[in-house]
Amino acid sequence: MMAASKVGGDGSRNKKLIKSALVGAGLQTIDSKVLSKCVALASTLNLSPETMGEVWEAHSLNKQNLTELTMHQFEAYKNELIKASSKAPLSDSPPTSSDANSSLGATIVSRKSAIKREAPTATMVTPTSLTKRQKQQSPDVPTSLAHRVAMDGNNVPSPVRSSTSSATTSAMNGKPAANLNLPKYGERTRVGHVVASYRADNESQRDNTNEAKAGRCRCILTTSSDGYSNEDDFGVDVTRHNVTKPYRHMFTTMEDRANALERHLVRMKDAIVGDIETETTNKKNNNGEGLAASFEEVNVPRQDPSTCIGRICNEAHTGRLNATSIVLEGSSSTCGGARVNVDLSHLQAQQQQHQGYSIFPGQIVAVEGMNATGRKITATKLREGAPLLPASTSSSVIRKYYYPDDEQGKQTGPLKVISACGPFTTSNSMEYQPFIDFMHVVMEQKPDVVILMGPFVDVRQESVKLGRMMNEGGGLGPVVDYETIFSQYISGVIEECFESANLQTQFVLVPALEDATAKYVYPQPPLQDRFPMGGKFLDIPGADVIDFGSSGLRRLTKPQKNGKSRVHCLSNPCTFRVNELVFGVTSTDVLFHLSVEETSAHLPVGSRMRRISQHMIQQRSYYPLFPPNKSVNLDIKHQEGWKMPCRPDILMVPSRLTPFCAPIIESTIAVNPGHLAKGTTGGTYAVMEIHPMQREKLDKHEGADNNVMLTHDVQDRIQVEIKRI
Repeated sequence: MMAASKVGGDGSRNKKLIKSALVGAGLQTIDSKVLSKCVALASTLNLSPETMGEVWEAHSLNKQNLTELTMHQFEAYKNELIKASSKAPLSDSPPTSSDANSSLGATIVSRKSAIKREAPTATMVTPTSLTKRQKQQSPDVPTSLAHRVAMDGNNVPSPVRSSTSSATTSAMNGKPAANLNLPKYGERTRVGHVVASYRADNESQRDNTNEAKAGRCRCILTTSSDGYSNEDDFGVDVTRHNVTKPYRHMFTTMEDRANALERHLVRMKDAIVGDIETETTNKKNNNGEGLAASFEEVNVPRQDPSTCIGRICNEAHTGRLNATSIVLEGSSSTCGGARVNVDLSHLQAQQQQHQGYSIFPGQIVAVEGMNATGRKITATKLREGAPLLPASTSSSVIRKYYYPDDEQGKQTGPLKVISACGPFTTSNSMEYQPFIDFMHVVMEQKPDVVILMGPFVDVRQESVKLGRMMNEGGGLGPVVDYETIFSQYISGVIEECFESANLQTQFVLVPALEDATAKYVYPQPPLQDRFPMGGKFLDIPGADVIDFGSSGLRRLTKPQKNGKSRVHCLSNPCTFRVNELVFGVTSTDVLFHLSVEETSAHLPVGSRMRRISQHMIQQRSYYPLFPPNKSVNLDIKHQEGWKMPCRPDILMVPSRLTPFCAPIIESTIAVNPGHLAKGTTGGTYAVMEIHPMQREKLDKHEGADNNVMLTHDVQDRIQVEIKRI
């Protein structure tokens, strides 16, 4: 395919391209004047028609499937387009080798208002008191320093500047974005405004009077297998696939890669076959929707319909997958890894759940159709994976969480979880003001759990890339390493919150591939101090209390008097429990990567965001795309680290795409909280409240079997709001 073109040149042609893209994204009615404004805005922002369509589809989803674009609604759509354009690279000029080397060195930090932690005579820079910190912006980085640093094989490439698809190269990094006068962080408006929300249908009828008077619910955070004292109460250990420590990566042979891909294909094939056979033999559910043809290998010719299971691949090897380049790869153990072409043009929308298709490279699917020659399958039905069973918990355990005084009939309040994803500071400042403001929200609302997803020290941040930072006076400060920045602005602020607000909140820290202090590999080990026993001591007065080179995590994760930690460092991706609820978290922008590579047709309007999230559940994987995006250093040998142990109740998938929250498959809720900082201005974060399970449901199982396993039905209990910082 040709590379996605930017808008420019012939106005009539551009208008047709943009209108076609918007109609393809679900828009049904558009005023001619509004269309002209869209063309002009696309030219100003240097956006492709494909991007215009993608932004509209995401925007309409958050507006309850909006199908018309009027002059009144144009302003909101315009703001979304400006956000999309602000994520483009600032410059494409090739950097010098000295700049590339400097990005691996130390970062210079200087703060006039900094105070010294427990060491008045030391020169170590530490956080200012959170309650007294002034909200002010650092001056802009000079233009001589505002260029990009090249990323070689040893560095972390920016996802904005890389993709597995050459078809979208120009759309993502072909030309610099227009130089817009976006507001600085201190000049932002609509603070606290809700940009997306989800509320369970029965929550509007719930009587919250008792919950308002009730106390906090018990909050048990289970992040490791040690928390499963009785596995019969939970059905499955959801933490068993989490990476717990660094591992030797980049030593995977071709044989290891082939074996890992084969294991995944065989495992998914068995799961899909099991689902199909269950649907076929179960008379209650067998209503003609399941695939019923006999199973056959992809390269075996048949004169009657057959079902083939394999991996979707791109015949062209380069460029974006399209309807003419789809091939199905079979198992190497049964058919030698043979590949056959797949024709999806005859796929009929005979049943509602089989409307259209959505496929991407690496997806394991079942295709029913005719394969008369053994070289091409003409598909009539398609199954896009096999979801895991939902998580479950015994009724007696759930009752203990929310109804501790069972004799008095009292229930506790809802479980409150707040989540944010980095970057935690703006692109032109290292003051971490968005993170400080976010912690003010945490101190005010006092949630049960806070989920922080990296990057914490972003390698794409201008000051980090250049290896230095300008202080408030324009001079240079003392040289420090990345861990010290983390200790000062992340660990130090969290620690001050614990000291000043007496928080009972538990924090979960998940790294990102763009983190300067984390391993650049997926699956990614948890954050940890560079030195196992803490930092090195400085040979200066008062240095015995300074951990130079430490990220401060040793202090934060240290168990309290009750033997429990308040801060938990987990892997990327990770699965953990909060009470009975299962959270699945990955800080990698898998939604964007899938949206770049997938091809689809004949799908319901406004279903794109849900559909992309569904792929993760259907493929039982936090990163189902293969080959991966070039920004992801995927170690295929350790693929167990990104497997889903069960279907999570809440799937946290931060992405540069429009923030959203919506149910995707039965009881699973997908939440994209967005990024806390976007360029020079503020971003968004998510607030979730999960109400106790209805007492009537628990009472049904009282007496006969108090340990019956119950699914969590989070879609009927949760309220989600995504707010501006």
